[in-house]
Amino acid sequence: MRGGIKTLSVGITLVLFLVFSNGIQSQGTTWENYSSIYEYTEVTHGIYYLDGEVDYESTYTDTLQIWNVTISNDKVFFRTNFTPYFMGLMEFESQQEYEAYLDEHYWYDNVTDSMSLAYSIVGTDFYLVDMMDCTLTLNATIVDYDIRMVSQKMFGLFIPVNHTSFNFKTVYTQRFLTEASIDNVKFKQQDDFVIGKMKYDGYYLSLEYSYSVYSTILQSELRSDYKIKVMYSPLGELYQYELYSLIFNTDAKQNVQKFEITFTLDPEYRLNGTEVSWVSSLLVLGSLLLATYAYSKGRKD
Repeated sequence: MRGGIKTLSVGITLVLFLVFSNGIQSQGTTWENYSSIYEYTEVTHGIYYLDGEVDYESTYTDTLQIWNVTISNDKVFFRTNFTPYFMGLMEFESQQEYEAYLDEHYWYDNVTDSMSLAYSIVGTDFYLVDMMDCTLTLNATIVDYDIRMVSQKMFGLFIPVNHTSFNFKTVYTQRFLTEASIDNVKFKQQDDFVIGKMKYDGYYLSLEYSYSVYSTILQSELRSDYKIKVMYSPLGELYQYELYSLIFNTDAKQNVQKFEITFTLDPEYRLNGTEVSWVSSLLVLGSLLLATYAYSKGRKD
């Protein structure tokens, strides 16, 4: 088994707490008729600077597979090979106790190195849970679903967009997980998006903001800039997630760290896309430029 005794006490960033929630009742939530299998590609690019010059740069690529997607009342069950995010959650006395925990809570399969998870709706609360109904992530609400939740990757692959209480959060005034304020907020939402050369109907949301903190180590003020984009199908399936963050030393006017992640559903699992004709787009743009030129020339005459 991957992980072993060495991982028994390893903390996983994604898993913020573990709470047993007993007595979860079916809420009659209507989930969509999803496909049974999906595959995503994740590309992470990081740059670290020293005195404004690139000190270290790395690119990491990973694949997330989920399969056996099934719906049961208020839950969406699935299996995944993204086990590093969930292995080593707690401390155990022995390897046998650890393996028993994985079997009971995740129905872990050593052959495929996969485990079972589920999305659950309780009232208007949205959870990612194991097979014992233990909450694995921050609680979210479907009344104001915060797209920054998707930064946890697994917590937002499916969202119940057709639930009567569901809507996306559109007003952002604070940083994620804190009450500290943010600046330069820009939010955009539209009902279609383009990935590659294909256009899809669905949900496109983008969020930009920044905030500043004082670093006692660098003795400088650091500004953090964030840009987040999410694209969902009309069924609430995540098609693409993009995150860009930059830490900038405003006193020295130098970059400190840049981080980019793209998490994309592979093309063969996307449905109902239409090819974008770049020729048509160029013709439209050309017509607009000509019309603008003619209008400005007419005003001068």
